[in-house]
Amino acid sequence: MIRPRHWLGLLLAVVAVGFAPAAEAQGHAQTREGFWIGFGFGYGTLGCQDCDERIGGGAGYLRMGGSLSQHVLIGGEVTGWARSEDDATLSFGVVGPVIVFYPSATGGFYLKGSIGAASLRLDLGPFSGTDNGIGASFGLGYDARVARNFSLTPFVDLVGGRFDGYNVNSAHVGLGFSFH
Repeated sequence: MIRPRHWLGLLLAVVAVGFAPAAEAQGHAQTREGFWIGFGFGYGTLGCQDCDERIGGGAGYLRMGGSLSQHVLIGGEVTGWARSEDDATLSFGVVGPVIVFYPSATGGFYLKGSIGAASLRLDLGPFSGTDNGIGASFGLGYDARVARNFSLTPFVDLVGGRFDGYNVNSAHVGLGFSFH
């Protein structure tokens, strides 16, 4: 269960999306042609199928590719979550192809999805262990155009991984930087 304090990040993302049309109205049209790249940072929570609590940590993504049209981008994406405490680090991520869909050719709102390889890693001082499986990432965001080829991008992503006998999931909110 996500605790009330975790909703603060989601609230900030929603507020940022609310201000996005003002940035777009400043005369920077949405254009999606050729190569694109984006990366973002934020906060996320991690849980599992039999966990009683979710734990918080840093989250982020890196994605890049090419534009098929004003509505569809394709490429590759790495999205992840991590938390370090004392001498321990737990990290979870998914890497794979991504499709980004913009319902409006002139708008900044998008939906995205990725299916690929998942990895869960625990480092405890000199000891470490990694489990690999299959994962998926689904999300939404808004490219608020602030310059000719640059957008500030508030985002929300849901990421899941299936490993041998168990599932892991994370939810991320944050701010991205997109170059089209």
